[in-house]
Amino acid sequence: MKVYPILVRIGPLEIRTWGLFVMLGFIAGAYWAAREARRSGQSPSFIYDLTFYIILASIIGSRIFFVIEKWGEIFSRNPLKALAVWEGGLIFFGGVILAIPTAIYFIRKKGLNTWKVGDWIAPGFALGIAIGRIGCFFNGCCFGKPTDLPWGVIFSPESAAGAQFPGIPIHPTQLYESIGELIVFFVLLYLRGKKHREGFLLLTFAVLGSLVRFIDDFFRYYEPGAYVLGPLTFNQLISVAIALTAVFLMARRR
Repeated sequence: MKVYPILVRIGPLEIRTWGLFVMLGFIAGAYWAAREARRSGQSPSFIYDLTFYIILASIIGSRIFFVIEKWGEIFSRNPLKALAVWEGGLIFFGGVILAIPTAIYFIRKKGLNTWKVGDWIAPGFALGIAIGRIGCFFNGCCFGKPTDLPWGVIFSPESAAGAQFPGIPIHPTQLYESIGELIVFFVLLYLRGKKHREGFLLLTFAVLGSLVRFIDDFFRYYEPGAYVLGPLTFNQLISVAIALTAVFLMARRR
C-alpha cells in the first residue's frame, strides 16, 4: 500500500497526514464535548480552553515517553531530533498520564465538577482516538506484526512499516484500534441515555479504551525490549492498571 505521510507540500511548508488526522481527532472530540457542555447549560468556550491545555499536555507527555522509549535507538545520536514532533513519534499513554492531571487542575480551577466534565469529554475522546489512528495508518507508523490474513497490508518501503517488513503483509493495527475506539464511542452514546452517576461514562471509557489497547498490542509490532512481563508490553501493563483503577472507582462510587 502506498502511504502518504506528507499530504501537501508548498515550498518549505508541509502538511503531514498524521498531524492532520490527529488535529481532526482533537477537533471532533472538542466539538462533541462542547455540545454536551451546551446541553448542560455550560459555555462551550470552557471546553475549547480545556482542549487547548489537553492538546498541549498530550503532545508533551506522549513525546517525552516516546523519546525515553527510543532514546538508545534514535535520540542518543541526535538529541535535537526529539523536538521534531511533526515527524510523528508519540506514545498515547504518555499523553494520557500528563493530560489527566492537567485537565483536573483546569476543571477545578474553574469550579466545575470533574466527574461531570469527564462525562462530557469521554465519548469525544474515543472518537478523537479513532480518527487520529487513521493518520497513523497513512503514515505507516504504529504498525502490526506479519500476518497471512486476507486483510494484511503491505506498506510501501518509505514508511516505517514497509522498511521493517518490506513486501510482507502485516496487521493494520492502526485500523484495529480505530475501529475498536469507534465501537467504544457508540457504546458510550448508548449509555449516555441511561441513568447513571456522574463519572460513569468517563470510567467506562477508561475500562473499554484500555481493553481495546490491550488487545491491539498483541497484534502490534514491538522491538524485543518492549516486552516487560512475558508477552506483555509496558503499554499493556498501563492499560491493565488504568482499567483496574476505573473498576475500583466505579465500585467505590456506587
